[in-house]
Amino acid sequence: MKTLKIGVIGLGFFGGRHARIYADHPAAELIGVCDADFSRAEEIGAALGAEAFASVEDLLAMPELQAVSICLPDRLHEEVAIACARAGKTILLEKPLAHNGEAARRIVEAVEAANVRLMIGHILRHDPRYVQVYEAAAPELLGNPIHLRAKRNGIRSTARRLGSSSSILFYMGVHDVDAMQWVARSRISSVYARKVEMLGTGNEDALYAVLNFENGAIGNLDYSWAWPDGMMNGFRSAFEIVGTKTAAAMDVTDQGLYFVNDGGTVGGDTHLWPEINGRIAGALADELNHFVQATLAGRDYVQHYREALDAIPVLDALALSAQTGKVVEVNR
Repeated sequence: MKTLKIGVIGLGFFGGRHARIYADHPAAELIGVCDADFSRAEEIGAALGAEAFASVEDLLAMPELQAVSICLPDRLHEEVAIACARAGKTILLEKPLAHNGEAARRIVEAVEAANVRLMIGHILRHDPRYVQVYEAAAPELLGNPIHLRAKRNGIRSTARRLGSSSSILFYMGVHDVDAMQWVARSRISSVYARKVEMLGTGNEDALYAVLNFENGAIGNLDYSWAWPDGMMNGFRSAFEIVGTKTAAAMDVTDQGLYFVNDGGTVGGDTHLWPEINGRIAGALADELNHFVQATLAGRDYVQHYREALDAIPVLDALALSAQTGKVVEVNR
């Protein structure tokens, strides 16, 4: 069996999970892990049988390395992704592609100049709930889209942890902007957004927006990470699309799994990255499995990176609209 020799760059919440999934994958071989905190890299490398690095350049110098997962904060994507492209490595880049449209375009230019493969880690493309909404919104079933709504709410400790290193739009919002354009089969053309900042986290507390689509549909975004930390599971999301023939909707207020003690009720994860029998399963494992198998087979990824790129100017427009209080056209 062919295997994909892979390294992981950035070993935080997602990077640690990427490393574990690759180490368990029968067609992947985790050969290197890299983090600016070298002790973290050593710990994970020792546990998973991979060589540890503090420097991206040293990881990329491994002659046998074929592919990388980049799991860094979005404002660090550009430099590292371009270095990986120039080194000739196949890249899985965690969402969002970059922290603004200019940086995202420079990454794409570097990938195309180097003729390497790039996949963006949009996990909703591998979440069975969202995939089924997409399928139900096929034009022959839905008709013409009339309106869409997406909600993604989280807890304030997430905003405090990230501070000004990201934003509600790029850390959470990219999920729904990408999903809306995907499900609607149409690009967002203009936006109007308003935001609130009261908690002093260095970030937006909430952002609401109205969207216009090129196909005539309208949309609504509801983003918040102002919820108290006691919110079950730490997040809730919902998505709906209504067309001239049918409609489709989903609600992830919870995942149907509860644990109760005298201190209260908490929820469990059944879809995203649950740990089952000692292995990480769910949509994240399916996403990485797709990356490994499609890379080895030379097949197309489920999403082209230029479609992922298309979400970033929308986020830029939303940020500008929230800042100015004006309708902003999406500049592609």
